[in-house]
Amino acid sequence: MRIRHTAIIGILIAAALLVLSASAACGQEDHERIAEEVAREWTMNEAESISEEIAAMATRLYGSRVYVEIVHDSPSSSSSVAPAGKTPYEGKVSMWADADQIQEMMKWDFRLPTKTEDGRYEIIATVSVSFDIAASESSEIPQDIPPIYLPLFRMPHSGSVDYTLEIDTTKREVTAAKKPLYSIHMSGIPQVRNLN
Repeated sequence: MRIRHTAIIGILIAAALLVLSASAACGQEDHERIAEEVAREWTMNEAESISEEIAAMATRLYGSRVYVEIVHDSPSSSSSVAPAGKTPYEGKVSMWADADQIQEMMKWDFRLPTKTEDGRYEIIATVSVSFDIAASESSEIPQDIPPIYLPLFRMPHSGSVDYTLEIDTTKREVTAAKKPLYSIHMSGIPQVRNLN
């Protein structure tokens, strides 16, 4: 009789442990799902400020005013080439990146949540963008510049930035968003641009 009670108690303890471990695993999955939801909400809520930040960063990397030199050596009668006898354009042009364009082109990628402690997770959210750096509206580009040269004042670029999000899943909020410098990538942004 005593052996039977011991066996029953052992079975009950094992069953209780299985239920506890299953509910803990289920609880962790819930926290991971919540962390992902919070990260996605954060990227939607912060899209405007992030696009403005990327535009400012790209403009700063490019240089707010760049030297532009357009030279045409050979006379031509074609309307798409600089007409003979015109003075070449030479000067500094204010450049900028359009935050609205960046926001429209944003694409997000999320890594799997990593548990840092109970109720706290970390997710790396990577935003990829493509955008133009162009002459700003305040730039005074002479009206007599031939149309063939106008695309030279608009240059396509792309980039990506990682945001490390620290998330409290019990409060359902991002407690910190870090942007490590090594995670910022902007392609093809020179400091000086000479256009011939």
